[in-house]
Amino acid sequence: MLLRLMKIMIVFMVLYGSSAWAVNCQRAATPVENTICNNDNLHWLDSTLTIIYRSMLVKGDSNAVHKQYTDWEKSLNSCTSDTCIERAYYEGISLLSDVAPEFNWEGKWWNMSAPNMSGGTLQLSHSAEWSVNTDIRVWAGRNHDEYTAEARKIYGMALVENIIDTSNCKVLLIPRRSGVLQVYTNAEWGCRLSMPGGGFIDGKYMLSEKDPRQKSTLLTMGILRDEAMDKRFHDLVGDDYEKFVDTANVYIYQDDLDNIGATVVGMWVRGAANIQNAVIMYTKNDIWAARIDSDKEGKPQLHYFSTQGNELRTMPRTFQSWRLRFFDK
Repeated sequence: MLLRLMKIMIVFMVLYGSSAWAVNCQRAATPVENTICNNDNLHWLDSTLTIIYRSMLVKGDSNAVHKQYTDWEKSLNSCTSDTCIERAYYEGISLLSDVAPEFNWEGKWWNMSAPNMSGGTLQLSHSAEWSVNTDIRVWAGRNHDEYTAEARKIYGMALVENIIDTSNCKVLLIPRRSGVLQVYTNAEWGCRLSMPGGGFIDGKYMLSEKDPRQKSTLLTMGILRDEAMDKRFHDLVGDDYEKFVDTANVYIYQDDLDNIGATVVGMWVRGAANIQNAVIMYTKNDIWAARIDSDKEGKPQLHYFSTQGNELRTMPRTFQSWRLRFFDK
C-alpha cells in the first residue's frame, strides 16, 4: 500500500512539475502550440498522446516514462511545420505506447470496452509492410453501421485516414505487447458525426472469432447491488431475467416518486426505446420490476413483477408514471 502511495505521489509531482498536459488553446503561447490549436488533427494527436502518457506513468516506471516524454518533447519543439509536428506526435505515441514488434494484425478484433448490447469489431486482412485492410462494424442497441478503409502503417502502428462514405474520421490502431489493440479516434473532431447513435470505435480490442466478452448480468452492470439481491430478482422474474439484461443497453438512475427510499433504475435499448424499455425499483425488503416489449403485431405489451404481488392496480406511483409513456391508461 505504501509503495502504491509513493508511486501516486511521484506521478503527481511529475505531472505538475512538467508541461506534460494537453495544450491549453486558450493560453497557447509558442508557435508550436498555436499551430496545434489551429489544426484539428494535431489537436487530436496532442490529446491522444497526453492520455497515453498519463496512463503509462501509472502502469510503468514513472521516471523512465517521464524522461521518454521530455526527450520527445524537445524534438516536437524543434518543428517548424505542420508535417513535422504530425510526424513527431505519431513517433511520440508509438514510443510511449511501447508498441509490439512483429505484430500479427490479421483476424477479427472485438471491442472489449463497449457496454452491454453494444460493440464493435475490426476485421483486419491483407497485412503488408505499409498497410492493412480494415473493415469496421459498430453497433449500439439497434443502431449499427459498417465501414471500409485501408490503414497505413506508421511507427509500428496503423492509421486509418479515410473511411469510405465518412468525413474526416481518423482511427489510430496501437498494437500492445500484451496482444491487444488499443484504438483511438478523433471522435470530437470527426468520427462521432459518422457513428451510429451511441456507437464508438475507441477502446481495447482482443483477437477472437467469437465475441470474447462475458455475458453481462444486472449485478455486473451495477444495476443490482449484491449477489443476494441479484438472486432474489432472478427468482422473482424467472426466464425474464435475460430479457431485462438485454434491455439494459442504456441505464440511468431515476427519481423515486413514492418517496420510500428506493433505488430506481430505468433502462432501454438505443434505437428501440419505445418497444424495449424497463424499470427496476428496490428497497432493502422489496423489489418491483416492469418491462415493455412488442407483440407479434408490433403493439407494446407490459410485463410486471413485484414481491408485493403482480397486480397492476397496486403498481407504485413510480411505475404508473413510467407506464403512461407507453399506454394511454
